[in-house]
Amino acid sequence: MRSSKHAKHAKPALHPTRSTLSAGLTAVLLPLCMATPALADGTPAPAGATITSTVGSQPAPAPAPAPAKVAAAVRISGPGGVVSPGRHRVAVRLLAGGQPVRDAYVRLDRFGADGWVYAGRVLTGSDGLGSLLADAPRSMKVRAVYQGSATRTASTSPQLLISVAGFRQRAVQVASQQNGKPYRYGSVGPDSFDCSGLIKYAFARAGKSLPRTSGDMYRVAQKVSQSAKQPGDLIFMSSNGRIGHVGVYAGGGKFWDAPRAGKDVALRAIYDSGYYVGRIS
Repeated sequence: MRSSKHAKHAKPALHPTRSTLSAGLTAVLLPLCMATPALADGTPAPAGATITSTVGSQPAPAPAPAPAKVAAAVRISGPGGVVSPGRHRVAVRLLAGGQPVRDAYVRLDRFGADGWVYAGRVLTGSDGLGSLLADAPRSMKVRAVYQGSATRTASTSPQLLISVAGFRQRAVQVASQQNGKPYRYGSVGPDSFDCSGLIKYAFARAGKSLPRTSGDMYRVAQKVSQSAKQPGDLIFMSSNGRIGHVGVYAGGGKFWDAPRAGKDVALRAIYDSGYYVGRIS
């Protein structure tokens, strides 16, 4: 039969099929791929390059931490109570781990209109103590500051208030120091006083000049209500419509005065409900 005869004598195909080519290429290229080293990003490595695996490698050890600093503490002390304007001693003490620190500088700051500003420095001794004379023309806050070192922490002390008396407070102090001195008409001290002489003397010692008589003092003073009076204000008594007596208010409803002949300077209760109050500024 024709069709069978041609099939029996057909020649094999001269070109390989697609599947045969794919199989052959795979067999040739696979060994090459396996033999070629590659970089981490997938690109072929240069000839002769050695690729080192990082799988399972350990990170470099962290550096040892620096030793902890010893905690420092700085303390401050100063004059107690109300003091007069001038230079007053302020002391500091520096400790670290509870032990005194010697040969260390501690800064002293004062608080003013511009905030904390430098006021001096102290070098500590073997007991951790140091001191200096600080100018205190008026009441002010101070603090001690230690800036620390390679082995000690920094530290700042609590604030210290140096209370400086104003001239009115100082006048009260001066008047109190005349306690027990006798009254003598026309005397302005220091061994005896009349009423206005005592006030003139006390304010002069506090840095304020006043007229000689109680009437003139009343005229130069700022008038203040009884409820607003403060220590250092002047207390005036009138007689027949004229100011005839003066003392200086000490607080608590009492004032210092030189009463009259036969009496001594003393602290007494304000005895006249109709008194006037004057403030010297």
